[in-house]
Amino acid sequence: MATITKKDLARSVADAIGCKNNLTLQMVDSLFEAMRETLIEGNRIEIRGFGVLEVKNTKPKPAARNPRTGEVVYVPARRKTHFKPGKQLKEALHNIRPENSAADAAAVSSPTPAPTPAPEATPSATSQPQGGSWSQ
Repeated sequence: MATITKKDLARSVADAIGCKNNLTLQMVDSLFEAMRETLIEGNRIEIRGFGVLEVKNTKPKPAARNPRTGEVVYVPARRKTHFKPGKQLKEALHNIRPENSAADAAAVSSPTPAPTPAPEATPSATSQPQGGSWSQ
């Protein structure tokens, strides 16, 4: 999977609507700045068909432990961002499979039968000849 940057998004928008890259980069910057300010204010952003971005408050943890030292530490309450994908995005993600995982899924869904065991050899055929040597 590739990492898509803000510039890549702006270029994609520019190609889609036939605008200059500089103009679409300014639009994308403005959009992200507006989203950032909205979240800082504690508001929720709902984009139909895509998802919901919101800020959630965490509770303080007065008795958390440092896993290395075992020391009891206080973890203060904080704000964190949370993204919940929308129904259309969820469906789109579940319907798309990478090239190699599609082949893996087909192999898993139709298992191959177990191989039949080989007939057991008789002891006389596999035991060492009476002369003590395998060579003839």
